[in-house]
Amino acid sequence: MRIIAITGLALSGLMFSASAFACENVLDPQQVQVYHPGKYCLSANRILPIEIQGSNIELDCRSRSVIAPPGAGAGPAGIRAHGENVIVRNCRVDGFDHGIELDARGASQLVNNTVVRAKQAPLLVHGNRDPYAEPIRITGNRVFGYFDVEPAWSQQPAIQVIGLNRAILSNNVVAGFRGGRSGLMLVDAPDTQLIGNQFLDFEGSDRMIRLEQSPRARVVHNTIMQRDPSVLQGIAGAVDATCVENVFINTQRSGFSECAVTRHNVERPLPPQGP
Repeated sequence: MRIIAITGLALSGLMFSASAFACENVLDPQQVQVYHPGKYCLSANRILPIEIQGSNIELDCRSRSVIAPPGAGAGPAGIRAHGENVIVRNCRVDGFDHGIELDARGASQLVNNTVVRAKQAPLLVHGNRDPYAEPIRITGNRVFGYFDVEPAWSQQPAIQVIGLNRAILSNNVVAGFRGGRSGLMLVDAPDTQLIGNQFLDFEGSDRMIRLEQSPRARVVHNTIMQRDPSVLQGIAGAVDATCVENVFINTQRSGFSECAVTRHNVERPLPPQGP
């Protein structure tokens, strides 16, 4: 009897999990705008962008790709979302000017997406500095420059966050950019948390993490790893920041000295020693 009861609980848990991630609407390949609340998913790759205008909308691409058509030139964002409690997950966006652009309202999320060949801003998130809104979460995304076949079109950072309070960026990976593009820029984004992000194999960047008018940031367990000292500064503008257990390898200057609180950070090469 006990085995039967445990089996029943396991099955009910699986059913609950499946229902939690169920797709209510398969997005038609020709549909661009999404207005109505609900859970949407893709059943195949597509060449048209997606624009979300509304609240309580979740788009799960299920690892399908949103691909800019050949010769499209300066096109829109692959995925553009505006609203409250909007979630975009498991999407691969390839070749648009902007990869994913989120005009964020409370509780919105970008989760487990991949952006390649973005000509301008791969991930762009902006809001209206509402101090009472639930934090925006940018989690587990990947932004790659390895697949770029054109020279760099833009010097925009790989991830930009503008005008958000208390945003949480965690476990994102940004790798393989050349020609001066930085990894992350926060502008007017106080109390942001940067946790467990990785910035790998850049070349020619002057600052990897840039904080502008973004006080009280928490910078914890992040990694910058370069093949040679081609990044001038790991973190810049970290006044009032708390910097704990980060690892910065082959940045010419880590920037940890600017942090208000520093503990157990690792940097190589070591900073210059005083007389």
